Amino acid sequence: MDPEIRGWPFYPGDYVMGDPASHVAILIVGRGAVDIPPDLFCIKGIMKTENVGLEKVVLNLISNPMVRFLIVCGKEEFGHFPADALLKLARNGTDGERRIVGAMSAIPFLCSLPNEAVDRFRAQVEVVDLVRPKDSIEIVAMDPIYQFEPERRDELIDVAAALKTRGAERFPSEPLVISVPGLMGGSDRLGHDLHKTADVIIENMLCMPSERLKTEAEMAVVSDEMGTAMDPVSGIIFQVSNIDLARRMRSYFMGE
Repeated sequence: MDPEIRGWPFYPGDYVMGDPASHVAILIVGRGAVDIPPDLFCIKGIMKTENVGLEKVVLNLISNPMVRFLIVCGKEEFGHFPADALLKLARNGTDGERRIVGAMSAIPFLCSLPNEAVDRFRAQVEVVDLVRPKDSIEIVAMDPIYQFEPERRDELIDVAAALKTRGAERFPSEPLVISVPGLMGGSDRLGHDLHKTADVIIENMLCMPSERLKTEAEMAVVSDEMGTAMDPVSGIIFQVSNIDLARRMRSYFMGE
């Protein structure tokens, strides 16, 4: 691994490390579990959300020019559709509102990523789609831990081995390291913050009379340092990882 990226990956998450010289990263959708030889990947992790989770994946990959391939595998999750979000990001990028173009996810906004991060990800990383199955009857809906079927494991090993044989050059640019303090927490804490944000928004919407819900006031930042915002309807202060994402969530729940 290059000296300038010692300490990589810089953003915490649910992952295991393999061969630092490998050009292959493996991303499992949801809480899938599969054991494969560690020499076939540099990092193997999971992703459960189409916004904060995906942002951390992008930030980690673009900060390591050695990573040239990303195998996305496992079973798609209903609602978040994180695999679809990542594949659409690689194919289409984001629009002026930082929404992933064409994504079917509920809130596919990458509010913490500047355009240069998205452009670098799309230029540096070739995404390989091994998500199986994609049928709505079989996709994972309740976030359980699941084991890869033997044929899916064999497929993953074959593809990773083929990419290793194919090889790749280091991306011809320096590591792109972007600091986003709100994403430095562990996945459990960030997930808890997102769920709490949704709870605050929904619970207050259900309790308030319709005339109060029609307010045009937006969420207000209380403290950037503490990552806190205030709901415009109830006045409740709560913690968020990104205020723009919280605003997108509120618009989604209100049907805007």
